[in-house]
Amino acid sequence: MNRSRPIAPVPVPLPVRLLLALAAGCSTESYAADADREVEDILGQSHTEVLGDREQRVIRPEPEKPPAPAPAPTEPSGNVPPSGNAPPSGNAPPSGNAPPSGNAPPANASAPPAQPPPAQTIDLAAALATAFRDNRDYISRKESLYRQGLSISLARFNYGPLWRSTVSSVWNEVEDAIGTANLLGSLGVSQILPTGGTVSVDSTFGNTWFERAANSRTFSSLQYNSSLSLNVTQPLLRGGGYEVSHEGLTQAERDLVYAIRDFELFRENFSITIARSFFDLVGQQQTLGNVESNARQAVFDRRKAEALLQVDRNNDQEVYRARRREIDAQNQLLDARTAYQRARDQFKVQLGMATSTPVEIASQDPPFVTVRLDRTSAVEAAKHNRLDLLTERERLEDTERSVRLAENAILPQLDMNLGLGFGHPPDTSLVDALPDRWNASAAVTMEIPLQRKAERNSLRSSQLALDQARRDYTQRLDQVQLDIEDQLRSLRRLEQQIDLQREQITQEQRAVTVTEIRYQAGDLDNRDLLEARQALFNAQNALITLSAQHFVARLTLMRDLGLLFVDDQGVWR
Repeated sequence: MNRSRPIAPVPVPLPVRLLLALAAGCSTESYAADADREVEDILGQSHTEVLGDREQRVIRPEPEKPPAPAPAPTEPSGNVPPSGNAPPSGNAPPSGNAPPSGNAPPANASAPPAQPPPAQTIDLAAALATAFRDNRDYISRKESLYRQGLSISLARFNYGPLWRSTVSSVWNEVEDAIGTANLLGSLGVSQILPTGGTVSVDSTFGNTWFERAANSRTFSSLQYNSSLSLNVTQPLLRGGGYEVSHEGLTQAERDLVYAIRDFELFRENFSITIARSFFDLVGQQQTLGNVESNARQAVFDRRKAEALLQVDRNNDQEVYRARRREIDAQNQLLDARTAYQRARDQFKVQLGMATSTPVEIASQDPPFVTVRLDRTSAVEAAKHNRLDLLTERERLEDTERSVRLAENAILPQLDMNLGLGFGHPPDTSLVDALPDRWNASAAVTMEIPLQRKAERNSLRSSQLALDQARRDYTQRLDQVQLDIEDQLRSLRRLEQQIDLQREQITQEQRAVTVTEIRYQAGDLDNRDLLEARQALFNAQNALITLSAQHFVARLTLMRDLGLLFVDDQGVWR
C-alpha cells in the first residue's frame, strides 16, 4: 500500500506572525485603559454639550412685588442662595472657622478623653467635598454613567466601518489520494449607509499545496487563488431611511444625554441631602449643648434647694422636686449624648468615612435668607430650566419617533441588491492568480405582506403610548406649578415661624429672668422656675430645627427652579 509522504509544513508569512504576536500582546489592562480613555473623552465632550452653557441658558424668576414698602431683605430677592455660612454675596460654604453659637459645646464634649488626636474638623464644605469623593452611592452612580459611556461607544462603533479579517490554515491527507495544505486569508469591511442600506467589500487570498505519490515518485505543486467583491443592499420601503436604520445610534445618543442630566440631578439632590444631614447633626450638637446646660443648672438648683433647706428657707417638697428634675435632666443628657454619637457615626458612614475616624463637627449655623419671588415668574422659570422636564420633553419625542418606526414596519419588504466581483481560477503563478475577471449581479426582492398582525399591534400600542406620554407630560407640568407654589408658601411660613420663634425666645429669656428674681425673693417656688427654663430650652431647640428646615427648603426650591449649580466639590455656585 502506497502512502504519500508527510506534507512539508507551509511557512507562515511575516504579516501573519505579526498579527499573532499583536493578539498575544493585548492584555486586559490595555483593554481597560483604552476603554477608560475613550469613555472619558465621550463623557467630557457630551457633558460640555449638554450642560456646558446651562447657567447662561436658564431663566431667573423675578422678585416678588411687595404690596407695601417693607424693610430690605437680607439678600436681593431672586438670587441663588449662598451656601454654608458665607455672607449673602458669597459663593461657597465657609471654611469651618465660624464661632459656635448659643450654648453649643464642642463636638467632642461627649466623647471619651482618650479619643486619639488629631481629630478632623468637618464643616459643611469639608462634608460636601468628602461625600463627593468617598460616598459609596455617589461612586456607584458615577460608574453607572461610565457604563452608559461604554454603551454609546459600542453603538458608535457598530454604525461605523466594521472591519473583519481571518487567517486559516487547513491540512488534509487521505490514503491513496491527493494531500492538501491550505492557507487562506480574508479581509473585509462593511458600512451602514444613511439611506438604510449596507455596503460591504470583501477580499480573499490564499494558496494550496498539492502532493501525491505515483510510480514511487512524489509530485507536489502550489496554486494561488484570490477574489474581490463589492455588495450593496438597499431597502426601498420597509427599513429604508436614516431614521429607521440608525434608530439604535439615535436612541443611544439620547440615552447618554438623559444619563448625564440624571447624574447632574443626582448630584444636586445629593448635595442637599448632605447639607440636611450636616445641619441635622449640628442641630443635635447644639441641642446637646442645651441639654448639658440644663443638666448643669439642675445640679445647681438641687444643691441650692438642699442648702436652703439647711437654713429653714425651703421645705422637703421643693428639695424633692429639685432632685427629681436633676434625675430627669441627667437621663435626658444620657439620651442626647447617645443619640448624638450615633448620628455622628452615621454621618461618617454617609460621607464614606470609617466610623473609627476621629472627627469634630464644626458648630455652623445655616444662613437665613428670605425668599421673595413672583410665583408666575418662578413657575415659568422652572418649566424652562429644569433638567428633568427637558428629559421628559425629549422622551416624548422618542415616543413620537417610535410611532413613525412602527408605521414603517407595516410597509412591504422591498430590497435592491447590487454586486460586483473580481476573481481568477487557481493558478500556479502568483501574478496570474490576481483577480482580473469581473462578474456583476443585480436583484430586486419583494415580500408580499400577507401577515402583519404583530406589526399592526405594535403600531397601535405605540400610538396609545404616545397619547399616554402626552397626558403624563401635561400632568407633570401641572404638578411642577403646584410644587413651586407650595414651596414658596412653605418658605414664607417657615420665615414667619422663625421670626415668631425668635420673639418667643426673647420672651422666654425675660420670663426666666423675672422668675429667677421672684424665686430669689421667695414669691415663687422652684416649680415655676423649672417650667420657665424648660420653656426657654424648648424654644431654643425649635429655632435650631426651623433654621435648618428653612435652609434645606431654600436649596430645594433653587433645585426645582433649575438654578442650583454644583461644582466638583459639591459647592453651590
